[in-house]
Formats: sequence, structure tokens, C-alpha cells
Amino acid sequence: MQINYNEKNKTIEIKDGLKSQYFMIKALMFLNLINAILNVSYISEDGIGFMQIIWLILGIVSIVVLYFFIFKKSSQENIQINTIQRLTEKTVFGSKRLSLKLTNGKSRDLAYLKTTAEISKTKKLLTKIGVN
Repeated sequence: MQINYNEKNKTIEIKDGLKSQYFMIKALMFLNLINAILNVSYISEDGIGFMQIIWLILGIVSIVVLYFFIFKKSSQENIQINTIQRLTEKTVFGSKRLSLKLTNGKSRDLAYLKTTAEISKTKKLLTKIGVN
């Protein structure tokens, strides 16, 4: 993962391949939703069966995941400095994770920071350019 600050444009350039991963997740959840709709729409003479209930649950999960990835997560590779509200740090399963909270309500994960040295280097860079 590379994070570079472009002083000329006042942007942060993040190269981590997150955009393609998010696209694949969205595409798979959309296909899963279509499959769930098709399977739930077929109701036999016996009424709603076990498989229709399973597909209904999968469809609801797909809707929730799609909402989360479309409206709450960002995969921008070039982020203007003035659109960043703050840097957030979470501890998940004992490891630290950083994300940028953006002014549009979305968050941009910095997912591939593995070592504490990379995390501290990123924190210093963001503090230097004015992101708290």
C-alpha cells in the first residue's frame, strides 16, 4: 500500500487496489440479490418452503451489504485534503485499523497497513498535512 501526498493538487493518492475489491463485492451482492428475487418469486402449491426462506434471508443480507458499500464506504484513490474530516483508529481482533472519515459521510479504509511502523508513518504524514 502506498500513500502519497500531492502538494500541487492538495490530494492524497492511495494505491491499494481497494476499488476493484469493492467493485467485485458490489457485483456479487447484486447477482446474489437477483438470484434471491428469482428464487423467492417462485412459490409452489405448498406455500413458502425452507429454500424460499433461506433465499429471502440471503436477499436481505445482500441489500444490507450493498447499502453499506454504496452509501457508507468509499474506494477513492485520490482524496482532496479539504474533504477529510478526521482520521479514525479502531482495534479489530487485536490489530489496529485506520480509516479516513470524509465530509460526505463515507469512510475510506486504509486496510493494508500491517505493521506499527506503517501505521505510525501514515499517522505522521496525515498529521503533517493537517488531518487530525
